[in-house]
Amino acid sequence: MNTPENDPLDDLLLEWQVRGETPASQQREVWARIAAGEAEPAWWESFLLLMLRPRSLALTAAAAVVLGVLSALLEMRAPEISPHDAYVQCVSPFASVHLASH
Repeated sequence: MNTPENDPLDDLLLEWQVRGETPASQQREVWARIAAGEAEPAWWESFLLLMLRPRSLALTAAAAVVLGVLSALLEMRAPEISPHDAYVQCVSPFASVHLASH
């Protein structure tokens, strides 16, 4: 193994020179090729990037909790039948619920 002091690659690199000149428009052409390869993100990608930021993520979680609580509150409605009728239907062998299961 060569030691760092006697590396022949160092001598070759010191002797190496670039021949020719780069065109003046090379930098502009390189950036144009890079820009052509990068497409604009789709609307849903932009939306997800916005939602996955920490502050937006916390606001999204809070909004989800609020919507869940509101939907639960809206679903709490009076039963369609009275508790007495529900009990009678539950224990009656002639109720349509019991007859349908046979």
